Amino acid sequence: MNLSKAAIGQQAHNIPAALALEIIGAPLKECPQTQWTYAQLDCTIRAIAGGLIKKGMKPGDFLLLRLHSDAAFALTFFGAIAAGLVPIPLSAHLTTSELEFFAKDTKHHKGATWWACARDLPCPDETNPHVITQADILAFMHEPPITDYYESQPNDPAYLIYTSGTTSHPKGVLHAHRTLQGRIPMQQGWHHIKHGDRVLHAGDFNWTYTLGVGLMDPWLQGATALIYHGEKSPSLWPNLIQTHQATIFVAVPGVYRKILKYSQPTKQHMASLRHGLSAGEALSKQVNTEWKTQTGCSLYEAMGQSEISTYVSTAPNITVPEQAKGRIQKGRRVVILPLQPLPQDSALTPLEPNQQGLIAIHNTDPGLMLSYWQRDKEQKQQFRGPWFITGDIGSIDEEQNLTHFGRADEIMNAGGYRVSPIEIETLLLSHEYVQEAAVYEKQIRPDLSIIAAVIVLNKPTNKRKDHPIKNHEIKDQIMQLLTNQLAPYKHPKDLTIVTSLPRNKAGKVDKSQLFIQPTT
Repeated sequence: MNLSKAAIGQQAHNIPAALALEIIGAPLKECPQTQWTYAQLDCTIRAIAGGLIKKGMKPGDFLLLRLHSDAAFALTFFGAIAAGLVPIPLSAHLTTSELEFFAKDTKHHKGATWWACARDLPCPDETNPHVITQADILAFMHEPPITDYYESQPNDPAYLIYTSGTTSHPKGVLHAHRTLQGRIPMQQGWHHIKHGDRVLHAGDFNWTYTLGVGLMDPWLQGATALIYHGEKSPSLWPNLIQTHQATIFVAVPGVYRKILKYSQPTKQHMASLRHGLSAGEALSKQVNTEWKTQTGCSLYEAMGQSEISTYVSTAPNITVPEQAKGRIQKGRRVVILPLQPLPQDSALTPLEPNQQGLIAIHNTDPGLMLSYWQRDKEQKQQFRGPWFITGDIGSIDEEQNLTHFGRADEIMNAGGYRVSPIEIETLLLSHEYVQEAAVYEKQIRPDLSIIAAVIVLNKPTNKRKDHPIKNHEIKDQIMQLLTNQLAPYKHPKDLTIVTSLPRNKAGKVDKSQLFIQPTT
């Protein structure tokens, strides 16, 4: 199978005249079209594949995409796969030193490493002969298309995606063509994208969340993928949804939060939407409730990671307990394994329902990565027998609902007790003045660490206009809430109010930076 053929070529045969891709925003010289039917998209993808081959690229070669998140990025990504190449999506915001790391890390003995670079995003080595320019990509679109997609095998490498990484260099996650089969459980278990839908994703293409839910999933279902090219201001999204009649909107929780804060969306704006999708980090109950109240539109959340995409989620046809993250998607083999791997005879035995341990996924899941790129040690550490260890701690009940307790490497030790930061963060977010919260273990001295919390406040409510509440009053309220709801050993000993939480390039909270946040 070839991933591009399965996602695009098959639909070009079945529904050639249906609209597959629509570009929103200012016209691009690199992609003069604004709409592609499935037949046109199929032809363009195969033309780009032909251009890459004519340039000298061979099946198995790597192609790093140093492009903006626009149509050229999407077309080149799938065109490379169509040619049997392995595209590597990169962020347009990378620094020179970061680019040098990727240039070095992607060298391999089985093929060459090429770069596709936008004109205003230079590659690390301008003299590199293996460079595809933006002008080349435009020219490729007018090349004769290859007759058919490269005949890849299900376990052949399809693309390489890098994890965000916070304490060390990112890891390359190598995915196979079969990863498309691994997305099938998401249709009924999460997004419910169907033929005729118009799917608008707010993310960048250097992330599997955007490539998957923004492009692959809509095309697998015969829907239309909407790509917005322009300034991604929170105030723009409601009008974009309304003007272009999006039926499903996809974003990280932070985007939903900013839309609520800066644009005041209404039910009129969201009249075309069936629902919204959220992933990438935890969706707070406050944002979820406020979004439903203001827009009349439900948000459905999923949890996953670069190595497997999403495997647990909520959906329109699923009701889960309030504390649960969601339900295991049908077709997935997900279990809870003991936290301690010894003795060996019990390390591979799943725990009973509602017991807390490591979330693990069986290696037969087609959506699971092939491997970490050139990271044999990390690869071995991540597996326990046939089980891929996600690094998250959770429990699964009798109905396959999963409760998440945080990352195993984030579990805190308070006086000998193991404490999940998620539990405390959830309680903090229930307070009316708390907009965001992060809890971590803070080292005071080599022999002493405490639980610390950092919060971002929302705007004062109208109730206190005559006497605006002070920060110390809010802290007192929060400490009382913690006292009422949590055991004493779980109480943060340090509570700091900040203007914003630090985030990495993927938009996730970077807890390693919490020590240097300015206070208010």
